[in-house]
Amino acid sequence: MRALNWFIRLILFMLLFGLALNNLEPTVLHLLFGTQWKAPLFVLLLAAFTLGAVLGALAMLPGWMRNRRMRTWRTGKRKAEQAVDEPARSAPTVIDGTPDGV
Repeated sequence: MRALNWFIRLILFMLLFGLALNNLEPTVLHLLFGTQWKAPLFVLLLAAFTLGAVLGALAMLPGWMRNRRMRTWRTGKRKAEQAVDEPARSAPTVIDGTPDGV
């Protein structure tokens, strides 16, 4: 299974490397206020993908934090409710004087 995983990684790397080699032409990205960024096309594609992944994670961060806070709150409340609802249990006592119950 480990060899198959590395084989798939190698194939994916070769495909992405071939894509990068086919897109080495310099490309101009026109930004706001007349600024320009000259770079190979694959660098611009990689930057756009990375920026999208970072912005997506940042957009999901409030939901993750809210979910984590609610999960912590719920488990803490359950433990507190169990402590209030259940009386303290005492250790079992020996009736006949024999500790094994026989």
